[in-house]
Amino acid sequence: MARTEMKRGTLRAMAVGSNDGRTHVLLLMPRSHRPEYESKIEMITHTQTVYSTYLRPREGKDAIRESGIEPDDHSFHLIDIATMDLGFWMQSLIQQGWERCNMKIIPSNDKSLDIVCFAHPSSTIVNHLPLPWNPFDVEGRCYNHIPEGTTVMEMVIEEIESDETDEEISSVEPKVVETEPVDTMVETTAKVVVAETSASELLEEEVRRTIDLLRADGMDMMQVMEHPKFAEVSERAGAANVDVWTMVVNTFQ
Repeated sequence: MARTEMKRGTLRAMAVGSNDGRTHVLLLMPRSHRPEYESKIEMITHTQTVYSTYLRPREGKDAIRESGIEPDDHSFHLIDIATMDLGFWMQSLIQQGWERCNMKIIPSNDKSLDIVCFAHPSSTIVNHLPLPWNPFDVEGRCYNHIPEGTTVMEMVIEEIESDETDEEISSVEPKVVETEPVDTMVETTAKVVVAETSASELLEEEVRRTIDLLRADGMDMMQVMEHPKFAEVSERAGAANVDVWTMVVNTFQ
């Protein structure tokens, strides 16, 4: 399970230094659905840190209402996420009826932003969402959703540092034999090995996520199979002896 940290700042500042290959997504939902949504994303397993904030356009409510949506009834969750993790984030939501929508996000400078939008089935979807500011630069509560693997690595590093300290002490006092750190490292290494998932299983999961995302765009089976994103992951999965064809057929049955 991911660990979430809250800090004050802007989403742009929080994501500084993050790797390339990321995308921005706005998730639109009824405000009453937010607790359920947050309970679900806490359980998502992703590979890189996700940065997010909830947009609270207090001073621009009238313009938003004129566009056809009541801002007080909705939550707007803006996330900065690794493209490879988007399927992880959206998979269970898509299965519950969330759909991709063509809503344009337009800040006060009238320049539409490149943001992918997904909406809960009970949300009011409009053609454009006017905002009084650039959502990446407005200061407020921001969240770091840190993947579980990061915690594991931190624990391993701490134990290695602990071993190095014990070795230094042992060199000063040679009569003392410290065996516990070695046992700890062996035990930790064993746990990491057991927790590893095979490459084929990871590829199967990536294929499923890709199919779900393309289906959310309204594509049928043939369109999915002809799409470049599917072709790329399908080629890698096929090389690992993953039965991609059966997965596609079963998904569309």
